[in-house]
Amino acid sequence: MKLVNEFARLIRRSLLIALAMIPAAAMADSGAYIGASYGNASIDFGLDVPGFSSDFDEDDSGYKLVLGYRFDLPSVFLAVEGGYVDLGSPKMTVATETLIIDPTGVNLFGVAGLEAGPAELYLKAGYIAWDADITVIDDLGNSISGSDDGSDMGYGLGVSVGVGPIAVRGEYEVFDIDDADASMISLGFTYQFD
Repeated sequence: MKLVNEFARLIRRSLLIALAMIPAAAMADSGAYIGASYGNASIDFGLDVPGFSSDFDEDDSGYKLVLGYRFDLPSVFLAVEGGYVDLGSPKMTVATETLIIDPTGVNLFGVAGLEAGPAELYLKAGYIAWDADITVIDDLGNSISGSDDGSDMGYGLGVSVGVGPIAVRGEYEVFDIDDADASMISLGFTYQFD
C-alpha cells in the first residue's frame, strides 16, 4: 500500500509540474527518445540464511536510463524501449551481520498507451536480464560475497505529461527476479528527437 500511495503522489506532482509548463500542448510524433528516472526501489524475498529473519524486505534509491522508439497513432501510441536499471543496494542488519543486495539489469519493454491532450497513460511489459551481487559482512568487517544472474519478466504502468519533445514521467515497475519481488517507483523525464 505504501508503494501505491507513493506512486499516486508522484503522478499528482508530475501532472502539476507539467500543467504549469503548458502554454499549448502538442501531440508527440513518432521518433526516438531518451530518458532518465530516479526513485525508490524495493526488494522482497524469503531468506534461508542462519542468523537472518525469514524475509528480506528492504528498499533503497535507484535509477534508470532508457532509450526507445515511439510509433504514434491516432489517440494511442506504441513503443519499444530498452534500458539500464540500478535498484540500489538495499541492506538488512540482524544481530552482528549485514546482508547487502546490489541488483542491476538491462531490460527491453513493449509499451502501449493512450493520449489525452498533454497527458498519456501507458502499460509496459517485457524482460529484464539481471545480475545481483550479494555480500554478508560481520561486525569484525569480514565479508563473504557471491552473485546470481538470470532473465525474467518485467511489467509496469505509468503516466507522462509533456510539451513538445520533453515529458515528465512517473512509473511503477515490477521485476520478477528469480524468487524475489523487485519493484521501483520513479519520477523522471524523456526527450524525443524529431
